[in-house]
Amino acid sequence: MTKLIIEPLTRVEGHGRVELRLSQGRLQTVRVDLNESPRLFEAMLLGRDWREVPELVCRICGICSAVHKLTALAALEQAVGITVPPVAAAVRELLLLGGHIQSHALHLFCLVLPDFYSASSVLDLVRERNPLALAGLELKGLGNSLQELFGGRVVHPVNVVPGGIVHRPPREQLQPVFEALCAWSERWEQLGDNFIASASYPASQPVVGNFLATGDCTGFSLSGEQLWLASGEVIPVSQYRRLLGEKAVAGTHAKHSAGSGGPFLVGALARLALAEARGTGLGAPLEHAGIYANNAAQVCEIGWALSRARQLIENLLAAEPDAPLGTLELLPRAGTGTAAFEAPRGLLVHQYVLDDKGCVVDADVVTPTAINQLVMAEQIRLDLAAVEDQEVMPGIAEQIVRAYDPCISCAVHVLEVR
Repeated sequence: MTKLIIEPLTRVEGHGRVELRLSQGRLQTVRVDLNESPRLFEAMLLGRDWREVPELVCRICGICSAVHKLTALAALEQAVGITVPPVAAAVRELLLLGGHIQSHALHLFCLVLPDFYSASSVLDLVRERNPLALAGLELKGLGNSLQELFGGRVVHPVNVVPGGIVHRPPREQLQPVFEALCAWSERWEQLGDNFIASASYPASQPVVGNFLATGDCTGFSLSGEQLWLASGEVIPVSQYRRLLGEKAVAGTHAKHSAGSGGPFLVGALARLALAEARGTGLGAPLEHAGIYANNAAQVCEIGWALSRARQLIENLLAAEPDAPLGTLELLPRAGTGTAAFEAPRGLLVHQYVLDDKGCVVDADVVTPTAINQLVMAEQIRLDLAAVEDQEVMPGIAEQIVRAYDPCISCAVHVLEVR
């Protein structure tokens, strides 16, 4: 038995390893371990006042801080019976879209693009003045500017608070952002096509996993009250635990989603495929059969996010100047709240149980990279099954992992390590 260890994984967020076990030159088993130190956020939240929670959980990750905070707010506001006003909802969604744009741009142009040119880093491409790399960094800057404008700062937003928002950006700040979004919408179709045309991937097998996503049944969206599966099952978000069957396993600090309906695949590819199936898709031609189609799906989502952000800013510009920004009365009460949002990498769920003083008695966070762990390993096994050259196996395995756009820091949430 020969063992090939890929550690650390490169051009991904966080620390992980892949172990390939071969017998007589043929790959037999694959193990993907997310071995960044356990974060223990759920345990840290116990006994905390519910209003403290969003500020704490957005520290789970610097890249995904906005979507963690927004998901936590939605779950907690459900638990205490708060509905945010329309202007606050629009500002929050614009913050979410800013995070989506900057994260997809980071993944596609900084982490994936170097593979197309056999480069070790996007910095090599920038030095060569590669037009896709330069445009990708510019697009990431646009996403960051949206997060700063609507969240108050680029990382760990301060403008979104329990009950609503603190500040509504004035017209003189909204108008130039609107114009920038219009310019990018015109520019994106060609740029996205150029990225797809430049793509160079290894041979791959059909994608592994039961697609899973949330979303609205009336149009493409990044949040919803139901979970949709490729198997045809539709369940309320509140029943996610029954579906996923998360459990801690040895060797990794992220729980496995071991439910009978799995293994599950979450992310842009799952979102677009499931939206298409229920008639709310974006009409994206995702021609590649394997997991690399997830990159093409992200390209499509960027175009949608640019358009959706323009629409929301138009709504803000048309809203009454004195429209309410939030709910003043934040009275504590016992309750349970569960919210599901689509992070750039896939389904994110937060659930909180509060006592009658508004303190957390139970907390659970399920992240997309943790859900994708099992399908990552199986996809690597299938895609490398016909590869005989052990020299190229590690590079292909890393490309497969990168296609999922993993965020390992978000994934490590084991409460108790045995």
